[in-house]
Order: sequence, then C-alpha cells, then structure tokens
Amino acid sequence: MALAHNGMIRGLNSIYLQAIHLPRNDHKTVQDFLTYCQCWCESMHHHHDMEEENFFPAIEKLTGVQGLMERNIDQHRAFTPGFDRFQTYARTCAPKDYDGAELKKLIEDFAEPLTRHLHDEIETLRNLNEYDSGRVREAYKNFEKLLMATDNQRIAPLVFGTADRGFENGMHDFPSVPFFVPYIIHYLFGLKHRGAWRFNPCTIWRDRRELAFGDANAAS
Repeated sequence: MALAHNGMIRGLNSIYLQAIHLPRNDHKTVQDFLTYCQCWCESMHHHHDMEEENFFPAIEKLTGVQGLMERNIDQHRAFTPGFDRFQTYARTCAPKDYDGAELKKLIEDFAEPLTRHLHDEIETLRNLNEYDSGRVREAYKNFEKLLMATDNQRIAPLVFGTADRGFENGMHDFPSVPFFVPYIIHYLFGLKHRGAWRFNPCTIWRDRRELAFGDANAAS
C-alpha cells in the first residue's frame, strides 16, 4: 500500500510543479495537462472507493473489530471537498481559461489532509500485525485485484508513470507484472491520451525522468 500511496503523491507533485509552466497559448498542451489531472483524480477515486467498499469491511470482518477503519474513512471525508473542487476544475476548465496559479491553489486546499491520510493509513495497516497475517494478506490481494479492474486507457499509464522502480535502490517491484505489460500499456493502452503521459514523473517502464515542464521549460 505504501508504494501505491507514493505513486499518488508523485502524481500530485508532478501536477503541482508543472502547473504554472505550461505554454500559455498552446491549448493542446493545456488540454493534455487537464486530462492528466482528470486521470489522477479518477485513480484516486477508484482507490478510495475500493477501500471503503471492499478492503476496509474485509479488514473489520476478519479482525472482528467494528469501526477499526473508521478513522481512515473520516480522513477521506476531510480532503474530499477540496479534492472535488480540483476535479471539477480539471473537468470543466477550457484550455483558453486555464490558470496555473489557480490550479495550484486548489491543490493546496486539500494536499495537507490528503498526504496526512496517506501516511496515517500505512500506520493503521502496520498495526494489523496482531491479527491473522495470512487473512490480512489475502484481503489485500483481493483489494489489489479490484484496483486492476479499471480504465486501462486512463489509469494504467498513470499508475506505471508514477511508479519509481529505483525507489529505495530498486528493492521493490511495483506494480509487480510480467515484463511485457509496460509495452502493452505504452503501445496500446496509452495511445488514446498519449499527450497526457508526458506529465508523468517516470516513464511507463518506471524509470525516473525530468518533468516535461519545469522552470527550464517555462513559457516566456
């Protein structure tokens, strides 16, 4: 779960850092960036919906502790209003009206409760070590399967493009897939929204790279 959360934060960081550096009159680039923001939001929604609908109830059932995951759900609610405003902006803003400073402000309105939640949830999961680890692991594997059942054209390129396989000296294999999967994502699933994936902080093969639009690429 920690690796998935790291990817979410990398994606949000890449949005925040590039938001004010887009070429002002390049409406295609702006639309691609807004699409990238939309996909990040959709990925977040899918992740947290599956937690609340499947994973959290499964954990409470196997531990026998009703309300064990309630704090995590409350934290979801804490960042939701700001998150929803950001998602609405990404969905409805016309490229000609795009304002990078406004988008950054929208992120700032929910980033702190979101990142606090993503860190706190890991501690909650670590505390499950007093319960049946095999059943907890099985519940998480079922949760992972549900996460994979998503829009491969909008979510898969984002997930792989925000995963850093060099993190902690490459000791993690996340997402753990056969070697050919990144090729399928890059050459098939990623085609429809190809322009959006340039904003990923990593390649589809999960290698870190420079952001497409940073200070050095700022529009004059």
